[in-house]
Amino acid sequence: MPPSITLEPLKPAHTLPLYLLTESNRDYLRQWLPWLDHVRSPDDTAAFIESSMATASFGGAPNFAILHEGTLCGVAGFHGIDPVQGIGSIGYWLAESYTGKGIITESVRSLLKMGFDDFDLNKIEIRCAVDNHRSRAIAERLGFTHEATLSQSEWLYTGYVDQALYSLLATEYRG
Repeated sequence: MPPSITLEPLKPAHTLPLYLLTESNRDYLRQWLPWLDHVRSPDDTAAFIESSMATASFGGAPNFAILHEGTLCGVAGFHGIDPVQGIGSIGYWLAESYTGKGIITESVRSLLKMGFDDFDLNKIEIRCAVDNHRSRAIAERLGFTHEATLSQSEWLYTGYVDQALYSLLATEYRG
């Protein structure tokens, strides 16, 4: 990863900057992320961070603050890891002013290395709304395969949207 981009495990010190970043990007993020109505105060962000830290401390799915040149600009991590099946699912978001700089692509590349090398996963998935072309481009750029379109599989505030399901196998990653 370029030295200008770092992933830092989420911790309590990220609470206020992450809440303020979410708040200042609320309209932009609302296009594709279904959880914004659940984040109404720094306490909500603190609860998310505490939950993420607890899960990671038991060997579960970690989440990271994305820093660009030392400034918090988004979050990337694992929604879940199923060690029995060897499958992980990743997600990410970035403040609008940081898009188009390769930050998410490099962050996801780091998550792939972690998932396949540290968690010994066989498969990593990315799901996003079919009309979220920027998110789909990240999966495609990193060699994921579009496996399916999941009909009406996510509620986005006013209705259900179809999701594109992408996956990358360990053999494809290492090949």
